[in-house]
Amino acid sequence: MGKFDDMIYKLQQDTEIPEQVWEKYTKTLSKLPDKPRERSAYTVSKKRIWPAAAAMLAIGTISISAAAHLQWSRGLEEGLQVTPRQRQELEDTQMASFVEQSVTQGEVTVTAKQSIVDNHFAYLSFKVEGYKIENGIEPGFSNVNVTVGEGEKYFRGYNASFYDRRIQGTDGTPSTEDEKANYIMEDGSMEFQIMLLADKYGYFVDKPVHVELKDLGSYKKKAGDIAVDAEGNWNFDWVLTGSTEVEKYVLNTSLEGSGAAVLEAEMSPISVSVTYDCPRQEETETAIDENGEEFEHTVYKEPPYFAGVRMKDGTMYTGISKGGMGGYSGKNSDVYKFKTAFARTIDVDQVESLLFIKSYPEGEQPLTEEHLYAVPVR
Repeated sequence: MGKFDDMIYKLQQDTEIPEQVWEKYTKTLSKLPDKPRERSAYTVSKKRIWPAAAAMLAIGTISISAAAHLQWSRGLEEGLQVTPRQRQELEDTQMASFVEQSVTQGEVTVTAKQSIVDNHFAYLSFKVEGYKIENGIEPGFSNVNVTVGEGEKYFRGYNASFYDRRIQGTDGTPSTEDEKANYIMEDGSMEFQIMLLADKYGYFVDKPVHVELKDLGSYKKKAGDIAVDAEGNWNFDWVLTGSTEVEKYVLNTSLEGSGAAVLEAEMSPISVSVTYDCPRQEETETAIDENGEEFEHTVYKEPPYFAGVRMKDGTMYTGISKGGMGGYSGKNSDVYKFKTAFARTIDVDQVESLLFIKSYPEGEQPLTEEHLYAVPVR
């Protein structure tokens, strides 16, 4: 099983779905046809593909009521930098809810703690107790299976990894230069997070979810596989709550020089979806095949990527995309749709502009205003 440090979305190539062509940038491109293809537009960083078969199993249903007095998942609250005001709003709208369902196998207890759910994404958090690991060593389950809905194998994919306690700065980099991965909480527990991506709008809300976690261990340095230390199956069933509340923006703004225009957008505290008008333009890219050889292939040029937001107080948050998808809405359409989850919670009512990539800085320098299109939302 490949390493799932921020597991990349598995792809279901279903020719009956005309909305988008979902294709991973780092996937081997040697079998691409000569005609232009749409590319996916989601973030990847030191990730490995997980086989699609690992995500689908039948489900059961247990109703769990939300309880605002219960303690938040440390990984979600800290990792998404949720403020007390945001925490209360997420609870009030039922975008955030609590599970508190525990399963013990041997000496290891795993507790399904919490979920945060909107129209496109669902964050799930699990507390792991009773497993000891050296600081800096990455833990992992050898297999993770998730199904949402009454036996439906519908959602597009997910990320899955243990929370490493590295907090993101406003430009998307770690908040301190010397910050390193640390998977162990003060009480000795760890937190495992799964981020699900839906295909249908609002699909996760009020849907039963089934999660199976199997065999806990750590990653081998060379092979990237799990060395299992604690065998077991930790299975969970509950009903997701969530919120369909979003802020909608009618923008109709041209991104000068790109050939594309931003038509509209919808934003929740944990995600954004953007609709572009982007007449198709062919371009040639160089890729690397499985043998390490370069080859060229033709794709359609994509619109400027969503980069982040500028707040009313002038603060810019860039590099906040945690993972998403993009593609044309039909074979002959010039309408391009993109959606991404946020790596930090955003106060939607304080957003002044959406930011899009105009150009890239040299080297590892952060994005500045000269590299960005700013599209006011009000």
